[in-house]
Amino acid sequence: MSSGKTCYDIDPAGDVLCTYTGDGQKEPFLATKTVVPTAKALLYAFLPAGYPHTVTTDYLPYQTYDSLQAFASSITSLLASRAVLEGLGVGSSEASPTGALILKITGDTISRIATILFAHRMGQAIEPECKFYRFLADIFNDAAQFLDLLTPALPYLPKLGVIVSAGVLRSLCGVAANASKASLSAHFAVTGNLAELNAKEASQETVVSLLGMLVGSLVVRLVEDKHKVWGLMIILAGCHLAMNYRAVRAVRMTSLNRQRATIVFREWLESGTVLNPAQVSQRESILMNGRGELSSKTGDYTGFCDFATYGELKGWNPRGYHRYDLETKTYFMGIWHRGGYFYMKIALKETVKSPLAAWFDAVNHAYHFGSAFKDGLESHYKSEKPLGYVDEEQKESIFAALGAAGWDLEANALETRLPVRVRVGDKKGTPEKEGLLRHPGHQESKHD
Repeated sequence: MSSGKTCYDIDPAGDVLCTYTGDGQKEPFLATKTVVPTAKALLYAFLPAGYPHTVTTDYLPYQTYDSLQAFASSITSLLASRAVLEGLGVGSSEASPTGALILKITGDTISRIATILFAHRMGQAIEPECKFYRFLADIFNDAAQFLDLLTPALPYLPKLGVIVSAGVLRSLCGVAANASKASLSAHFAVTGNLAELNAKEASQETVVSLLGMLVGSLVVRLVEDKHKVWGLMIILAGCHLAMNYRAVRAVRMTSLNRQRATIVFREWLESGTVLNPAQVSQRESILMNGRGELSSKTGDYTGFCDFATYGELKGWNPRGYHRYDLETKTYFMGIWHRGGYFYMKIALKETVKSPLAAWFDAVNHAYHFGSAFKDGLESHYKSEKPLGYVDEEQKESIFAALGAAGWDLEANALETRLPVRVRVGDKKGTPEKEGLLRHPGHQESKHD
């Protein structure tokens, strides 16, 4: 170390860990460690290393509310567990150990089957809609706990049904909570520190659960009257869901799922403004409008859009609906209209990696749905450039602005099922070359 130079050890946040002076030859080499207050050091034991620079800005609000909801849940779980033990006959000389064991085995068996089925059916939908499923998981959990409270007062067969139902709800809660938490953790971790972030979250949950168990132990000793137990459960469950709702509302996801993409695209169509993730998080709904709901500019026409296979798109013909078929270089689209309601289905072609452009077109069609009726929908969709048409160059500029606003355009959060693509071929089964694809064509039919 050269004479007169001072060096520092710093952490990712830029805080000085140790100060070094002197070179050990001409000057004494001295190392002075930075004294960290005990409270701050204890806090850092439960936060990711380098906080706040190693996580997103919405990490702390989410974890704060998540800890509060976990505390309330710990107390309600003790009250529910006591009711289950009473229902299984603990403390009763007339209860049969064999009967209690059969109840337990039956409930566990069906709940594990439910876990497999739910994970198979909804597994791919959880990541795009992780905020929805994170909140839904706690609704399942609280519903199961309220069912647990019923077990002491029921005869054997109804009790079996309640225990099985509660077990199924807990299974759904487990799948939804674990999968959605994994997606949220990946969102929070910005420096590849996902494993360490999960480890610190486990430490946080351990402390909160211990505190909840201590307080809950006192509560179960003091509150034994059934009416008071139900009243306390309602209050605690309300606090639990309120804190969980605030937690997921605080998250600013950067992936464009159906609801967020619709909000962003509609705002651009209306004002030419590109919203950032923080602005969209204030507008999006946690429980509603997350499955592809669309509407016209005036709101007179509302509908639903989904991705489908080519067979689903061509084979679905509901009675009484006008049908319009569109084809571009990247997708097939079917639009069904009746009165003030419409359906849209999109079948993406094999070369398409991201469905974002197709979803933009769907939002655009829906937005101009009412205006298109002035000239007739048939002429609108048969036009080479229908009302509201946005060319590829404009779309590229829009998507560039989305990336600049902080959106992750690489994440496919629009498809909530296994992504299926359409391979286009000639009559001999040979795929058509891109240059031989026919120009956008349109077809209308009506099924009465």
